[in-house]
Amino acid sequence: MDAFLRTWEEFVNIATIGNEFDRIVLSKVKPQYRNGKFIITTKDEFTKTWIEKNYLDRISSTFKYYDVDVELVVENDSKEEKTENRSTVTKKENKRILKNRENEKVEGNVVVLEKEEEEKEHNLINPKYTFESFVVGPSNDFAYHSALNVSRYPGKNYNPLFIYGGVGLGKTHLLHAIANNVTKEMKLKKVIYVTSEQFTNEFFKALNSKTIQSFRIKYREADVLLIDDVQFFKSTMKQAIEELFHTFNKLIHDKKQMVFTSDRTPRELDEIGDRMISRFEGGLVVEIKKPELETRLKILEMKLKNEKIEIKEEYKQFIANSIISNVRSLEAAVNRISAFINLKKGTLNITTLKTLLKDLIETDTKEHVEVAYTIDEIIKSVAKYYDTTYDKIIGSDRKEDLMLARQITMYLAKKLTNLSFSQIAEKFGKVHSTAMRAYERIDSLIKRDFLVKEQIKEIISILKLMKNR
Repeated sequence: MDAFLRTWEEFVNIATIGNEFDRIVLSKVKPQYRNGKFIITTKDEFTKTWIEKNYLDRISSTFKYYDVDVELVVENDSKEEKTENRSTVTKKENKRILKNRENEKVEGNVVVLEKEEEEKEHNLINPKYTFESFVVGPSNDFAYHSALNVSRYPGKNYNPLFIYGGVGLGKTHLLHAIANNVTKEMKLKKVIYVTSEQFTNEFFKALNSKTIQSFRIKYREADVLLIDDVQFFKSTMKQAIEELFHTFNKLIHDKKQMVFTSDRTPRELDEIGDRMISRFEGGLVVEIKKPELETRLKILEMKLKNEKIEIKEEYKQFIANSIISNVRSLEAAVNRISAFINLKKGTLNITTLKTLLKDLIETDTKEHVEVAYTIDEIIKSVAKYYDTTYDKIIGSDRKEDLMLARQITMYLAKKLTNLSFSQIAEKFGKVHSTAMRAYERIDSLIKRDFLVKEQIKEIISILKLMKNR
């Protein structure tokens, strides 16, 4: 009995977040477990009808977890005067609450637990990240329209929606845009946005504090669940992944919308387990690619306009042609230009611009060499530079110089082709995580090892010459 009452209290606390009127109505009913049923007794027919319309489905779903049916009944009160007086008080109280609610600043129904800063932090949605502020181009068009459709018809068409792509390309922007659109158009929908790290930390905190049922009610009663960066779920987090699995099944069964983002495809998330991979792949999987030149120019112009900055057209072209990997770097460029202009450090010219953005400028990508390459061409160029053979590059010899050459080949294959880590690894007879680690190692070396950076430049020069023969 006590367990069911605690479940009811947790349900009321979470289901009525930010809604004082609903909380007061639900807290005034009389809940009890009797004859195998969870019975909710209301004071009048109006309250019973209101609960049936607004909450009964979710209450029933919560107690179905325990195989317990829910029944709503009206209390028979023979003292009509008492009832009438109580009704009058309730009406006055409700009017006061409604008036207070009208005066409140409405920020939508994204779940924010005012009593717990951790919860509040988890669920803050950036109001600037909307579909209107998202610059659409060929590299992200499919992902954009899929996310827009999900925000208009949650739980109907693409469930789950899985968006993957590199760092800083707009995956998080689309998650926030979905949340903003749902809360604007469907005010009764409960939306939760959380990163995989926050989900995991919150789960283990609930486990340790013995409030796991509260955690489950929160996530399993969401209308829209948005989880960012699922690649950070690790095989060592078995309990958290198990909880995500059951939450997923519950929301799919209830036709509630889920959206996930990752820096790689579901198939490459080998640490999360086959069960979750198959569920991610069971919905719609879309990729956001690096923005092409035209899209980068549009993004740059929009961000400059937002900061009320005007610069020469040739400077825009230089920035868009020099920063190509992600949108975040373009934002960083605009911030530096803004700081330079506001601090009045001098005249902005191309020399100053190059100095300001020197660590953001990229020189080893396919858009700078303006041709497309195959992985075979890259392997041959690396083999030529290191004075070795094609077969040794793709072989398993673990000599230090060959291992470095092999890793540089994988790095360039990822940079200069549209191949996934899995496709690159397959060429070398490896698994995708090997290619991914090789990419990460070389990417890190370039930033601190001048010699490696110069070697890659020379290999790209060889690649160009071989291509132009």
